[in-house]
Amino acid sequence: MGDRGSTLHGERPRFERGWQRLGDGTWAWLQPNGGLGESNAGLVFSGEHALLVDTLWDLPLTRAMLDEARAIAAVEPEIVVNTHSDGDHVWGNQLLPGARIVSTATAKRLMTLDRPEDLRRMQRGGRLLAAVGALPLPLIGTLEIGKLPRLPLRAMGRELAPFDWSEVELTLPGETFDGELMVEVGEREVQLLEVGPAHTEGDAVVWVPDVSVCFAADILFVGCTPITWAGPVAAWLKAIDRVRSLGARTYVPGHGPVCGSAEVDLLREYLEWVQAEGAPQLERGTSPLRAAQRMLLSEEFATLPWSGWGEPERLVITLHTERFRQRGGEGQLAGAGRFRAVLQMQRTRAELKRRG
Repeated sequence: MGDRGSTLHGERPRFERGWQRLGDGTWAWLQPNGGLGESNAGLVFSGEHALLVDTLWDLPLTRAMLDEARAIAAVEPEIVVNTHSDGDHVWGNQLLPGARIVSTATAKRLMTLDRPEDLRRMQRGGRLLAAVGALPLPLIGTLEIGKLPRLPLRAMGRELAPFDWSEVELTLPGETFDGELMVEVGEREVQLLEVGPAHTEGDAVVWVPDVSVCFAADILFVGCTPITWAGPVAAWLKAIDRVRSLGARTYVPGHGPVCGSAEVDLLREYLEWVQAEGAPQLERGTSPLRAAQRMLLSEEFATLPWSGWGEPERLVITLHTERFRQRGGEGQLAGAGRFRAVLQMQRTRAELKRRG
C-alpha cells in the first residue's frame, strides 16, 4: 500500500494523502498523485447518517479509508454512491454489506464487463510469463483474443503491484437512477446528477449544495491527464459545462487534489486542444497513435499548461476513443480495440521517456 512518504507507485506525493475537510460534515479522501488506481472518495454525514462517494480499487485500500473515516464520524455509511463503473471507484463495495448502493443504470450495466478475476489472472500471468513477453489473456474485459502481442510486462507489473484483488467480489449497486436523484443524509439533501457519457458511458457527480461541494469523480482529473473510454470529447465538454454550472466553491476530482473553478476551466481547455488538434488528424486518416505522438512530441506541447500533468500518454486512448466515435461506435471502447489502445499507450510512454 505504500507509506505516508510516497504514493502507491513509489513517487513523491504532490499533495497529502487522507481525509481533507471541505465543509460542515463533508470530507474528501485523497490518494496522491492521482495515477492508476490512486482514486479519491468522499464522505457526507449528518448526525447518525452518512453517505460515501465511491469505494476504492481493492479491499486493503478501502479498509484503510473506512478506518480513518470512523475517526471523523463514528457512523457507518448507509448510502454508497458509485459515480461510474471503473473498478477503482467500485471494488471496495463488499466492505459495506448493509449499505444502500446507488449508481446510474448505465454504470451498473458496465460494472460487469471489467472483472476482478481478470486482473488477478493478469497479475499471475505477468509474473509467470515476463520472461517470454506474452500474455495469453485479455488486459481488460472478457473478450478472449488468444495469444497477445509482446507487452511491456515489467512496466505493467510495477503499475499493478500496489493492488491486491485476491479477495474482491464484485458487489453491484442495488439501486439505479437515470437523470437525477435526490437522497437524504440525515437533515441534508444530496443530489446525484448523471452527466455521462464522458469519461465513461454512465458518469455521475454528487452535488452537496449546502456546502457548495461537487464530488465530480472522473469528470475531473487535476494534475494528471484524463482518459476517455466513452466520449466523444464533445460530450465530455458538455459534462464539464454541467458541472461548472453548479457554481461550486469546491470540486473533488476522481484523481488529483481538491480544486476550484480554475482547474475545471483548465481541463476544459485541454479537451478543447484535443478536439482542435487531434480530431482533425483522425478525420484525415491519421492513426490515433501517430496523431497523439505528433501532439505530445511537438515543440508546442512543452509550452502548454498541461505538459507537466502526469501520464500524458493517455492521449493515445482518448484519440482511439474519438476515432471509435467518429466511425459510429456506440458505448465504450472495448474488446480488441481497447486492448490495442492500452498497448499503444504503453509504447508511447516508453517513447516519451526515451526522448525525455
